[in-house]
Amino acid sequence: MTSRRLLIGLSSLVVMLTIAGAVSFVRYAHRHTPDPQLAAVAPFDIFVTGLEPWRVRLAQGLTAQLDSLPPLAAVSQDVVRERWQGQSSPALAAMDLARRTSAGLAIYGRLDPVATSRDSVRVQMILVASGDGRVLLTSDRPWAVADLEWLPRALAEQVRQNYRYPRD
Repeated sequence: MTSRRLLIGLSSLVVMLTIAGAVSFVRYAHRHTPDPQLAAVAPFDIFVTGLEPWRVRLAQGLTAQLDSLPPLAAVSQDVVRERWQGQSSPALAAMDLARRTSAGLAIYGRLDPVATSRDSVRVQMILVASGDGRVLLTSDRPWAVADLEWLPRALAEQVRQNYRYPRD
């Protein structure tokens, strides 16, 4: 009779722990649902000799500009630096960054040289939904090297003008 009570007790304990685990998981998942109005800006890839410092400067500038354009907000670059895990594939790394920061949007970009000019670069930016990987916005344009300080503002403005914010 004692072994039967022990078996019932253990079975009850397993059921209670399973229920507690399920409740904890649901609470965790709800708290970590990606925010569709929060963007994680990954460091830009720079393939232009001499412009390497812009790798982080562009991400910092774009983050600051996005924070000034409600309803969109951006993950702090301090948090990005803590959670950034590298560049196996820029799109996947940016989406992973967004997921690690509960951001619903991932932004990444790159600067490439322009074969016909030393005074300009080719700027690419892509905005991706971190949940399903849909590309929401792409940008590909030339930009004067002398005007790189204005690039974050122009990219943020492009996001503001072209991205359709989800409504609650």
